[in-house]
Amino acid sequence: MTRLLTRWVRHLALVTLSLHGTATYAEALLDRPLAVAVAANFAGAAEQLAASFTEKTGVPVRLVMGSTGLLYAQITQGAPIDLFLSADTERPQALVAKNLGIGQSYAIYTLGRLVLWVPDGENVDPAAFLTAADSVALANPLLAPYGRAASDVIARFPTQSANLRIVRGQNISATFTQIASGAVPGGFVALSQVLAQGIPREQYRVMPEDWHQPIEQALVLIKHQNLHPAAQSFRGFLLSEKASVMLSAQGYVAVGGDQQHEY
Repeated sequence: MTRLLTRWVRHLALVTLSLHGTATYAEALLDRPLAVAVAANFAGAAEQLAASFTEKTGVPVRLVMGSTGLLYAQITQGAPIDLFLSADTERPQALVAKNLGIGQSYAIYTLGRLVLWVPDGENVDPAAFLTAADSVALANPLLAPYGRAASDVIARFPTQSANLRIVRGQNISATFTQIASGAVPGGFVALSQVLAQGIPREQYRVMPEDWHQPIEQALVLIKHQNLHPAAQSFRGFLLSEKASVMLSAQGYVAVGGDQQHEY
């Protein structure tokens, strides 16, 4: 079955490239990894999804991880990326507007959940923590959607957070490290991160979804001459029922489940 699917992916790639007059490049492109830019918060999930896709198709996937803002900047500067898995909707839409992203490929692939993590906490209460703490960590709101969501939450407690020192990490991974190291007593990270690290449930509190703007995470294929022929297939996999189940187990609100892509 795996060999059959691999042959199908290669056949589809050859047909697609033939329609664009570039069939001679098909096999060469299949021999190089599919390059996927991944928002830092989605790194763990992306690794598992990429491994599953490679196992099924034989197509290797190279993940380039970082903050959404920095990855977007790299793509606009010509970084060799085939697919962008953003932590927001704005950057993929901006790439389409700049004619750097393929508009028909744009889709929201998941919703993130924000948590307040306090390693020394017990039954974490946001108001109590923000009142007692001298500092709080969050991802840079200018670069990371989770940082913007965290800012929304803090803004709900103006009195309690008036004297807080805000420690901004470049991305959500950096913020997690700051908290784990003890550099700050607590902060806002992704639910997927605390689940992946086995953080005890009493140490974090999931923020109500109506406390902050939705963390909608969108994807888009990048428009360039040598787009990997398996890029569309990987996009389909990310929106499939199998990927939806995997994401739900990892702390994301799954929005996929496209029955056309069962894998």
